[in-house]
Amino acid sequence: MSRINNSLLESLDRFGVQYDQLTYLPTKYGAMIYSQQTDILIKYLEENPNLELDFSDKYGYMEDHPFAVTPSVFTSWGLSNELDIKPEVCAPGGFMLSTYPVNIEPYLLTSGTSMAAPYITGVTALYYEVFGKLKSPEDIKTALMNNAVPLKSRNKLLASVLHQGAGFVNAFNALISTSFVHPPKINLNDTVHFNGYHKLTVYNFGRGKMIYNLSHLPAPCVDGYNNTFIGNFYGLNFTNQHADVKFDNDQITVPPGSSVEISITFAPPRELPKDGHWFYSGWVVITPLDERMPSMTVPYAGLADDAKSLPIFQTPKFPKLANLTENYITNEDPVKSFSFNTSIRLLIDKPIVHLGLATPTDMIVTEILDANQEFLGFVKDYTGIKIMKNPVETSNNLVSWNGIIYNINDTGTLAPNGEYFIRIKALKLFGDKNNEKDYEYWISPKFRVEKPIFTNPLQ
Repeated sequence: MSRINNSLLESLDRFGVQYDQLTYLPTKYGAMIYSQQTDILIKYLEENPNLELDFSDKYGYMEDHPFAVTPSVFTSWGLSNELDIKPEVCAPGGFMLSTYPVNIEPYLLTSGTSMAAPYITGVTALYYEVFGKLKSPEDIKTALMNNAVPLKSRNKLLASVLHQGAGFVNAFNALISTSFVHPPKINLNDTVHFNGYHKLTVYNFGRGKMIYNLSHLPAPCVDGYNNTFIGNFYGLNFTNQHADVKFDNDQITVPPGSSVEISITFAPPRELPKDGHWFYSGWVVITPLDERMPSMTVPYAGLADDAKSLPIFQTPKFPKLANLTENYITNEDPVKSFSFNTSIRLLIDKPIVHLGLATPTDMIVTEILDANQEFLGFVKDYTGIKIMKNPVETSNNLVSWNGIIYNINDTGTLAPNGEYFIRIKALKLFGDKNNEKDYEYWISPKFRVEKPIFTNPLQ
């Protein structure tokens, strides 16, 4: 850390800045003014060298935005299709002032992963500059997760681990910390595959012994399902029920250059509402008695239900069969015909299925059935392809059929004119791909293949 502190202090000295040697990162407010206003100020300074400009809060004040430092509503929700904690860490990504194509606007306020990912990349580069090859990519991820700060949601409750992972990345704490905890996250799975006993190893690579207190920071439980319909953040249900967490010791001492293993026992929440599929989460907190060092956290998450009971499809909202113009086709509509012909806009008239998954799945299989719903073969592109989707956001992934039916040996034949169905089957969480009972099925409305007959070779 001497490299960081010395270079920082030398830079401050060079500009004549007075400073206090703080052991934490203070919060400083700032504001932006237009370049035209800046030009006026510069002109005044040039004409009046002794002029003093006061930007203190004596003449105004800064008011915190009610949603500042909260996960954005468009932030992806976990968990993964294996109930693994995703996302793992979050970074600033909402209304960021960033560079933009010069021919449009050199700077722009914009949002999304395109903003958060470069921020994490920059933090990683800074960490790597300090520690170099001493740290592996896994070590860097562990350091960022250990020192992340859990955030609150827009409802003023602590945000679920499913929405923020370990929390808000804190580069300063990651750089000054002389400890780390491994593994950086704890997956508790569902009730059927529940693993309630875990061990963490606390490492001290500082020069003196460290004493740590262990505690539990629970997040509210969240239910993202409503009759298998998917809602946004404001459609979710929350409860303050949480897991029981017990440590074999509430305090540990780790000698310099050494490590100590701690044992933790988890129990799922006991009094959750019976309706719904509830996810619970929180953090194990490791707090050094040395107040100069930051606290570390390890997120945990689990499902207080059988994962196989989670709906894969948003029945009856999705899946939906659509045509070239993306008009949905229902069982009540007349049988739709598809020609597989190419339009003037180079669009192919073919059946399209909007999946709109409600839950992540490890396997999607698309099959073609005849008019009697007897199996004919597969749609090649989606045979066994892994699809991962957010469990609480609608996502219209598309499956389309080009008119070719593939058999198990990957040999394709052109479908003759006639009536067909598309059957989608999705593997349930923790399902056995060789067990048909572990799939959820959807069958499309009947449709007709009606290819045009050309009499003119030029057609």
